[in-house]
Amino acid sequence: MAAIPLYPLPEQPPRFLLLKRFLYRGIWGKYPFYRCGRTGIISQRERAISKVLYSFGLIVAAGYLWRFFEPGGLDRQRVRHALNMTVLHFFLPALAFGLVATAKVDRTFLAVPLIAAAVTLLSLAAGTAVYRWLPWYRAAPRPVIGVLLLSAAFGNVTYLGLPVITETLGSRYGYIAILYDLLATTPVLLTVGVLTAARFGSGGTVSLAASFRRILKLPPLWGVALGIAAHAVPVPKMVLDAAQLMGRAVIPVMIFTVGLALDFQDIKRLPVALPALALKLILAPVLAWLFARAAGMSGDILQAVVIEGAMPVMVLSLVLADEFELDVPLAATCIAVSTAASFFTLPMMMKVLF
Repeated sequence: MAAIPLYPLPEQPPRFLLLKRFLYRGIWGKYPFYRCGRTGIISQRERAISKVLYSFGLIVAAGYLWRFFEPGGLDRQRVRHALNMTVLHFFLPALAFGLVATAKVDRTFLAVPLIAAAVTLLSLAAGTAVYRWLPWYRAAPRPVIGVLLLSAAFGNVTYLGLPVITETLGSRYGYIAILYDLLATTPVLLTVGVLTAARFGSGGTVSLAASFRRILKLPPLWGVALGIAAHAVPVPKMVLDAAQLMGRAVIPVMIFTVGLALDFQDIKRLPVALPALALKLILAPVLAWLFARAAGMSGDILQAVVIEGAMPVMVLSLVLADEFELDVPLAATCIAVSTAASFFTLPMMMKVLF
């Protein structure tokens, strides 16, 4: 990978490598001294991630500004719902089909979902340890704890993770986000996540059979199944071209809907949410890196898995908070703050781990 040399750095003993990464790579990358890595260079991949995040930030901001103008008299929630349903039922299944049908089927099709499930469940367990055992948080109301546990575990791995992966690593790695979400994160959310929300809330009832039916009815999951089947049954190129053309609409629309969903109305209670957000933005990518390395992953696939682990709080957690009468304003704040923070934490974690 081509990179821009700055100046050579003196060799250090291996035991100082981690400290050197923090000192020389830094967090913000503001000054040249902090922007150089182990070899004294600025990675083009790091530049690409920053450029993509800045571009996405502008699209998110456009979505956020909708509420102040409401073009056509359309409320942002109605617009978000219409766009989400269109993406979920038409464009995302087509994208999933196109990505999986053209991807090389190998052990990552099994390893990625297993890693995603392990990262999600361990993050949920860590959140439980923080908010149920530490004395500072034991007095928090149960609806608050329910929101924070969901925030610690479930990331926005498709609506934000997929665009980041495809724009920084290339569209050929977009299937990693599809596998990470549809074969692990969403099924865990609709089972363990629903049970967690029901335990700490007081709203809807829980049926595991109904949860599994919801999983099987997800249109993007059928897109994945058809994409896998396409490796055994020849698919006309015209069909693949149409699916890929539909898939191009997914990324800007998904990023725009993230901006529509952002809400900072309960920012004053941010301190109680900070441990959950730290688990999601810092611990989860470390876990993803550890599990992926243990599974023998490397290179761009490893980076794609870590990007998925580093994603901010999932927007769908707001739906569960509303359905089970959890703390909805706090859920909206966790989504908004973690999304904004991820524009800084994602480059930081990529620098530290790679």
